[in-house]
Amino acid sequence: MDIPLLIIGLLLLATLAAFFAGVLPYPVGWIILGIAFLGRLLHLRTRGGN
Repeated sequence: MDIPLLIIGLLLLATLAAFFAGVLPYPVGWIILGIAFLGRLLHLRTRGGN
């Protein structure tokens, strides 16, 4: 398991959970975290997962 990918994923889930729970008026940074998550995932895929 890739630690940076796990951290970005947890932050993304926490942001969206706080939004749906009504803590945040809008999901702050979810676009940035989503792009970072996809970028890291694609980076790992092109490197072969090593």
